[in-house]
Amino acid sequence: MRGVHSLSKLVKNIFAAWLACSFIFAIMAALAYVHQKETAKSNLIAVSNRIVADIDKEFAVVDDTLKHAVNLSPNCDNASLQYMRRLVFANPGMSEIGVINPNGELVCNSFGKLNPPVATTMPIKQPGLRYYGPIITDYLELPAFVLARTRADGYEVNVLMPDHWLKTALDISSHHNTDFVALVDNRTGVPVFLNGDYSLPLGRSLFPQANSTVVESRFDDGQVKFAYVSPLPSLTQMSLIVAKNDAELIAISWIWVLSLVLVYLVSCVGLTLLLNSYDKRQLSNKAQIIKALNNSELFNVYQPLVDVSRGDIVGVEVLIRWRHPIEGVLGPAYFIPEAERDGTILDISIAQVEQAMAELADLAQSQPDFKVSFNVNGLLLSSKRYIDTLLAAKMALPCITVELTERDMLTQGQIKTVLNELKRAGIEIAIDDFGTGYSGLQYLQSLPIDLLKIDQSFVASIGLDTLQSPVLSAVIDMAEKLDKKLIAEGVETMAQAEYLRHRGVTVHQGWLYHRALTLEGLLSTLAEKNKKRAA
Repeated sequence: MRGVHSLSKLVKNIFAAWLACSFIFAIMAALAYVHQKETAKSNLIAVSNRIVADIDKEFAVVDDTLKHAVNLSPNCDNASLQYMRRLVFANPGMSEIGVINPNGELVCNSFGKLNPPVATTMPIKQPGLRYYGPIITDYLELPAFVLARTRADGYEVNVLMPDHWLKTALDISSHHNTDFVALVDNRTGVPVFLNGDYSLPLGRSLFPQANSTVVESRFDDGQVKFAYVSPLPSLTQMSLIVAKNDAELIAISWIWVLSLVLVYLVSCVGLTLLLNSYDKRQLSNKAQIIKALNNSELFNVYQPLVDVSRGDIVGVEVLIRWRHPIEGVLGPAYFIPEAERDGTILDISIAQVEQAMAELADLAQSQPDFKVSFNVNGLLLSSKRYIDTLLAAKMALPCITVELTERDMLTQGQIKTVLNELKRAGIEIAIDDFGTGYSGLQYLQSLPIDLLKIDQSFVASIGLDTLQSPVLSAVIDMAEKLDKKLIAEGVETMAQAEYLRHRGVTVHQGWLYHRALTLEGLLSTLAEKNKKRAA
């Protein structure tokens, strides 16, 4: 059976580790995917801005050249010809500079005067930089892109830029394998220069475009794309559009996937081992406590309850200690929290009641009013074994009290039924640490409470100007009005004892009178008090 239990624990831990790691890695993978995708989009925008900056820089140089070409002579005098040739030589992006007369005839270029003139298109009578082309030049016999300005005298000055220069700037292989890079007419969206397979988004008109814009939608080639459109600052007639298929924004390499899988598997294995280690530790602690019970290492100590009006010990609160074979005597803080987690608190508490019944039976028979108080929690009160043990102990210990904190009662739906059963059996019900919970008055009205134990934090506030001071007074007044008995915990000074006695709280518990005593110490103390009383 133990092997089957261990196997089931292992399977449970493997499943828990798999579930936890899968959940965490799924979140991490989703966050990493979103982060990488946003980074890829930012990179694409950066690439676009870099292309725009490169092209615009060259266009700005051309525009500045055209602005200063107002003095170029259409007669191609030597000064004008030398000026044009110097500009072409200084700017590799320019292949030719020409002058067109108002009739649309090219009359002069950087190669010399044209005779006869070459018929072209008439200059447009509007200010600013403009483009047309690509065209095939007569002199270079190469495709070129034309930037032009019309002068105030009606003549047009233009610059031919080689087509290959723009295609190099838009080279798709130089910009992270984008789906396409296009220099388009900003009015129509028609590509002037293009690298890649051009397409436009469905159901949306991009052009004309005045500002830089991000587009993420399905395009007319059926693919979902992320695109960035940016007008050229120096030539707003044109825009650059860079696009990439959404599915290709992130390139997942097999090395990255393999690394992630390995980390995932290592995490699952590590978490499984950790859970197994925790289970073994739990089993070890549980086994130690069970062994301690079997070896009678757990023993009771008794905190006396003193009636200061008579100076007598009228009862005890039963506490637990562990005489550990290696670490010596341990207080409850060292093992009770662990026992509450692994369930051995039930065995400990039943053993505590049975031991108290055996040790205090003679004392209780000689003093029937001698109060014996046990601390209980919701788990104990929901256990039939523990309730039966208490009821059996009532035969040997006539005056039993169970102390329950407000926090325990908050979590117990059937607490009222259990307390009524104990009440009918003659067991006194007390609220321990009263005033530190949240619903004290509600419990006093709805549950069969006989006694309130004033928490030591309120007792410690006596004589001090703290927030607890008025609460202590209110608790005492309320108990008096509701006819509830009071016991003060943690009494350590005479000033505290006198204040409580003056307020009618006569049963005290604390180091001012006695620390928790072993059975021998309790019997010895009682015998000494009886001897003094007899004398």
